[in-house]
Amino acid sequence: MTDSPGALATGIAFSRAVLVGPPARWSYSTLEEASSCPLRYCLRRATYPDLGHQEGYPSVPSVPALFGNVVHGALEVVVKAMADAAVESPQAESAAEVIRDLGGFTSVVENELANQLASLKDNMRLSKDLHRRIAIDLEARVADARAQVQTYLSRTKFVSGPRHSTQAAEGGRSRAFVRQELGAGSHPEVELVAERERLYGRVDLLMISDDRVDIIDYKTGGESDGHADQLQLYAWLWGADEKVNPRGLGVASLTAAYRDQDVSIDVPNADQMAVLSLEFATKIADADGEIASGSPTARPSQENCRYCAVRHLCASYWATIAPKLSDINQGDLFDYEGVIGEQNGQRSWWLLNDAGRPELLLRTTTPAPPFASGDRVRLLGLRRGADPQTDWPIGSVTVATEAFRVESV
Repeated sequence: MTDSPGALATGIAFSRAVLVGPPARWSYSTLEEASSCPLRYCLRRATYPDLGHQEGYPSVPSVPALFGNVVHGALEVVVKAMADAAVESPQAESAAEVIRDLGGFTSVVENELANQLASLKDNMRLSKDLHRRIAIDLEARVADARAQVQTYLSRTKFVSGPRHSTQAAEGGRSRAFVRQELGAGSHPEVELVAERERLYGRVDLLMISDDRVDIIDYKTGGESDGHADQLQLYAWLWGADEKVNPRGLGVASLTAAYRDQDVSIDVPNADQMAVLSLEFATKIADADGEIASGSPTARPSQENCRYCAVRHLCASYWATIAPKLSDINQGDLFDYEGVIGEQNGQRSWWLLNDAGRPELLLRTTTPAPPFASGDRVRLLGLRRGADPQTDWPIGSVTVATEAFRVESV
């Protein structure tokens, strides 16, 4: 990273952000994020001195996302081990030996699950109760994760190449990729770099047979138009990487491997490659400018803000996208900004609108919530409720609800 362009006041207590500069290299995902909403990109990667020099703002864990990480991580371990052993087919006896050496599919999945849970240990936005619930949910899906890994693997084709003599690292992962010319064989986790353009990507599986090059990327979520763009960037990067591909071999096929099917992506021709080069150069210049400015633009929208991990720090979200009470159905989760009024009961408080009038009855899980009367707060993840004993709309605190005190607006 380059030197910091300065501090940014977010208006939330203990959340002063010190922005970082543009990265040395961009990936497809980071560039898309910066293009979609520069402010979100910057806030997620800023440092927060009031939070203990926190580098990057932590996200609230999502069980579906964590499950996808478990499947992808376990698949990475298995594919690397099979490539190292020069396995020709997942159905070969040598493949069965690799799985046995790894301790079996279930063991690999459980190791990845443990890695994911360990990564949440110091997440300040995760309560012990929520961490426990996430662990229970994930542990209940071990068999599902194992089945998915086996399904992906059953459709994977390997190319014969030299056997690598390696020692597995902790968690079953094998050799790290070394950036050098690649010969015939199956190559997992290949880092492709275009130094001049400051772009890089990591390919899940790249296979070379004679003069044929095939690229496979495993996708644990649903299909997305962006996946085709990403794979086409990989094809461009393969052509631009003079260290890994000094002979300038072309890509024969691009495949997005989903749980239930493989989708072939068109390999861009020379003219399309030139267009891609220009498009990414423009995106990089725009993103660099936004980040270096010290006042990155917010681009609020339903798509951008729905799952944004830093929306509580964004005044534009609260001014334009945060839902109105009249649009929230019973049982829905919603965000709300208001002032804490008088306490109504042992575990209930009035929330006041900007005119100082009661607007919402807030029900908490404890008589000692992290706020006091007079505080202006932004609440994420309240659940809309109803009570036959009152006509007032009710917002109930859940195990995942977060409260942030507003210092200025």
